Amino acid sequence: MIKVEGLYKELGGQPVLEDISFDIGTGEIIAVLGLSGAGKTVLLKHLIGLFRPDKGRVVIDGVDIDSLSEDQLLKVRCNMGYLFQEGALYDFMDVFDNVAFPLREHTKLTGAEVASRVREVLKLVDLDGIESKFPGELSGGMKKRVGLARAIVLGAKVLLCDEPTSGLDPIRSHDISDLIRHVSQQIGSTTVMTSHDVNNSFRIATRIIIINECRIAAIGTAEQLKGSQVPFVREFLQATTA
Repeated sequence: MIKVEGLYKELGGQPVLEDISFDIGTGEIIAVLGLSGAGKTVLLKHLIGLFRPDKGRVVIDGVDIDSLSEDQLLKVRCNMGYLFQEGALYDFMDVFDNVAFPLREHTKLTGAEVASRVREVLKLVDLDGIESKFPGELSGGMKKRVGLARAIVLGAKVLLCDEPTSGLDPIRSHDISDLIRHVSQQIGSTTVMTSHDVNNSFRIATRIIIINECRIAAIGTAEQLKGSQVPFVREFLQATTA
């Protein structure tokens, strides 16, 4: 489903990602972990085509997205959802219009069909009945859920989540992690999320990628990484799960 081959990226003349390569199968949930500034979000932005590699390539569902024009890339993005770290909701729109926005921009659905789809995805994220509320009236966890609803409203085959538990208390972090897993399974998406939240990532991810010093330090299941003999991986996990 997703293939990254030899990805290399510099920003400001400094390497951020070097020789990044991995495959992700359809339906997997992948967590990308690492220290702050390790390049996790930069990697995520390559997967949706917001950044282009200096070297290497990103292949989504058999398509090398780095070879596409902006118009072609836009069509690919319609099959992808992106949950921003802070939700990135439009403050001047109510919940209904925030979630409906991609449908109005990228489909020819009737008003009734849009309304039905919005209600459907809000119910999926356990927020049915709040369509008329504005972002300023929502808690941090609710904003994340609305952002998730908007990310999947077009039926995302690929779901990308940037630090989905950031800023949430432990209970809400647990809940939003479970919700991402549930939603991914319900819509059949392939999900990649960046995170500092090791415990929840280990709970829900099929596999985990750990990045250190611009490169992949380890990739595997939670159990495989717990038994890793790579010094950085051992130190990272001990420090973040203590």
